[in-house]
Amino acid sequence: MKRNRINNNDGGMVFGFIILAVGVLILLRKLDVFYPDWLLSWPMILIAIGVITLVKHEFKSFFGVIMLGLGVFFLLEQEFNFDFGMERFIFPIALILVGIYLITKKRKEQQVMNDIQDKLISKSTSSPSTAEDYNKGEKAASSTQSAGGKSYAGMSGVSGISYSDSVSIDSIMSGINKRMLTKDFQGGKLTAAFGGIDLDLTQSDLSGIVTLQVDVIFGGIKLIVPPHWDIRVEVTNIAAGVEDKRVYRQSEVDSDKILVIRGTVFFGGLEIKSY
Repeated sequence: MKRNRINNNDGGMVFGFIILAVGVLILLRKLDVFYPDWLLSWPMILIAIGVITLVKHEFKSFFGVIMLGLGVFFLLEQEFNFDFGMERFIFPIALILVGIYLITKKRKEQQVMNDIQDKLISKSTSSPSTAEDYNKGEKAASSTQSAGGKSYAGMSGVSGISYSDSVSIDSIMSGINKRMLTKDFQGGKLTAAFGGIDLDLTQSDLSGIVTLQVDVIFGGIKLIVPPHWDIRVEVTNIAAGVEDKRVYRQSEVDSDKILVIRGTVFFGGLEIKSY
């Protein structure tokens, strides 16, 4: 039986240690053991979100840097009386940084689309069908490639139809809808931070055990799966909702089609549906 492997550096262990630390601090407070109050202040929530996101993305997440930076800023200002004189500039600066990030991300996605179109044009006279060519192009684009000294990530943030065998979507302050048409789904990872993701897998197929990593922070993810798949949800949810709204039919579940959903849902929601 085939097993899918993904990056295990998903931040789940870090999240567990943070929850453990919070529990220990609350217990110590109940026992009248002294410790600094700032350890349970609201800026520490931003710091925790930033750390989890950075660990999950191998310290290459712009969102994680922003959350960590804001948390440290407010912690130093409110708890340690640091006066940066930047209170009135924080909000516009944050908007500017987010805007730059979104523009840069969109340009990278457009470059990937242009690369794929160029490949389709160059192969237009070959025998494979358009769908197969697109599949090959998207698979090539989904891994980091070097072109002209620039490295482009896959089409993770593009809504629409995908022929790729794996999925990698980061939705930050945005909404993304994607339908997978692969007949050999290999799993992947979904991240929704202050945004939403709708992933339609009804036209897809898989074999064996496949893992899908989901991480939700103040957002939502909706998965639409075939009714005969064996769905196993193993997520950690904190102040969040995980709803299984699948339609159960008379047909038996195929024991050779197992989708394991793992990850963390923090102040958000995960919804699983079928038709």
